[in-house]
Amino acid sequence: MKKFDKFQNMLEKAMTPIIDVIGKNKSIQALTKGFMNTLPISLGVVVLAVLINLPFEGWQTFLANTKLQTAGMELISSTLSLLAIYALITISYSFTQQEGENALIGTIVTLGAFLAMMPVYTAEIDGAQTSVFLTANMGSSGIFVAMILVLIIPRLYCKLMKKNIRIKLPDSVPPMVSDSLSPSIASVIIFTGVFFVKWAFTLTPWGDIFSFVTDVISKPIMFFGASPISLILFYTFCNLLWFFGIHPNPLTNTYHGVVMVAALTANIEAFVAGEPLPYMNLFIVLSCIYIGGNGNTLGLCLSMLFAKSEKYKSMRKLVIVPNIFNINEPIIFGFPLMLNPIYFIPMVTTSLISGFVALGLTQIIPVAYNPTISMSWVVPGFIVTFLRGGIPFLGIWLICLGIHFILYLPFFKMDDNKTYKEEQELARQKGLHTDIA
Repeated sequence: MKKFDKFQNMLEKAMTPIIDVIGKNKSIQALTKGFMNTLPISLGVVVLAVLINLPFEGWQTFLANTKLQTAGMELISSTLSLLAIYALITISYSFTQQEGENALIGTIVTLGAFLAMMPVYTAEIDGAQTSVFLTANMGSSGIFVAMILVLIIPRLYCKLMKKNIRIKLPDSVPPMVSDSLSPSIASVIIFTGVFFVKWAFTLTPWGDIFSFVTDVISKPIMFFGASPISLILFYTFCNLLWFFGIHPNPLTNTYHGVVMVAALTANIEAFVAGEPLPYMNLFIVLSCIYIGGNGNTLGLCLSMLFAKSEKYKSMRKLVIVPNIFNINEPIIFGFPLMLNPIYFIPMVTTSLISGFVALGLTQIIPVAYNPTISMSWVVPGFIVTFLRGGIPFLGIWLICLGIHFILYLPFFKMDDNKTYKEEQELARQKGLHTDIA
């Protein structure tokens, strides 16, 4: 423990000055507060998301016959699948409010700019031609674009308003009317800029900024193959993207569609034929570098069991259960982990370290792996690993979970201690204020 405390103190001395500088940045503050304010959305539907996806045949038949599944999936689609919209609203509101400008107007302008950047498609619905937006652009494929806009549009709006670039109305005009009309010039400038950016992308092979982000980020995946080392490096790269707010779903979907499906098919064919599985280690490693979601956040959830601060004692009640079911949006956005410099090292390196450990353990611990067992994504990892590979596979998985816990713990303790001291200081100030009163 002395060595652990020494390492933790060294971390605090090295990272505290950097964290303090970053923490005072208004954009980072707005991102942090904004992502935390999306927590009611992600937590509000987490139980429903788990129940709708439970892989029991009788339960799924009941949901389908009663149309509960359709209603549930539509609700999930309009909440968890549209987090880019909710994050954009809360972050832009927070930033504009910090700058002392009309937060509601700043938010509306930013949301309008985001929607204006989206490509509009024409589809035939019930025999009528209809203009539609893709919901993917409001969710996983749109989070990075939304973050770019919330760092530019609210700042530009606030600067224009502070330079008094607004419509000046007489004092006799009611404040409600004045507040609505005065930002009009700033809005014209902003949306003119948005128009030219949107037009510029139509001249590119991608056609729009969303396709550009998805395609450019997805291209590196084509250089990866079906080896465990490639898989480890790929998920490490995904964790890096997730830290910076780029949802890795487009990447992982492409990787699994191109590489993993072919590897799974080959494993099943070999299993049925009674031959050795050609890609068994690939799937064992996969289960050990994706525990709780990208970033292996279940390890951080376990670290929260040692929290001293009231903030994290309360938060662990909200995030641990969803994370067990592989839903990590509450901890990614609510903690938040995204763009949080304290957790950069563990979030990025957990897959790298545990992946190579798991790969090494496959050479020592014999695993009888059954690739024909198909499980829903919400089934906890310890159940999946036990059913597919028995005690040996579960043992490897638990060792890797322990590694994630050890990697996150010192960084969490540093964060928790800082938060605890702030809470104590706030309590002291409130007590002093009460005594004076």
